[in-house]
Order: sequence, then structure tokens, then C-alpha cells
Amino acid sequence: MTFVEDVLRGRATLDDIDTYRQRWDATEEDGVEYHTFLGLHWPEYAMYVEDDEVLAYVIEARRHGGQDLRTYLAARKDTSPALAGLWDLAERYAGEWGCSAG
Repeated sequence: MTFVEDVLRGRATLDDIDTYRQRWDATEEDGVEYHTFLGLHWPEYAMYVEDDEVLAYVIEARRHGGQDLRTYLAARKDTSPALAGLWDLAERYAGEWGCSAG
């Protein structure tokens, strides 16, 4: 199970991410990259490094039909300043999502 899956199932909270880092450091999961171990897409992880509030939105996106964060934000960016700001951050990683900005 990944961190994201465990949070979705109620077996972990967002505050438990440090425990998952310790697990990954201890096992190195046979070459699995850290973002994959957490259950994040690479750009979601990059956004999390810049703004740790991103994790809550990743979880919310997964709860809405298993969406990636960019898809979730694209549909909601005009509903709040917080989501608009995260959309701007997601757009900085547009190339990492495999798409162009816009």
C-alpha cells in the first residue's frame, strides 16, 4: 500500500508522511522512486516539495474518481484563490504532466 492509498482507507493521516519516508529510507523498496512509494505522480510530488498543502488536494482529487491533481485543479481552479494558486503551480509543471500549459 502507498501513503495515498493508506490515507484514503483511513489507515494513515497526512501527518504520517514522515513515517513513510522513514520506511522508504529503511527499505529503499527495490529501486522504487519515493514519489511512487507515496502514490504520487512525479509532478504532484514536485508540487508537494514546493507546498506541503498539496497533499490534502491530492487526496481530495483521488476521492473524486481517482483523478490526478492537475485534472482536479483544472475543473476547480476558478472556485477559490487557493485552488487558483495551486493551478498556477501545476502549470509550472505542465511539461511533467505530459501536456502543454494552458
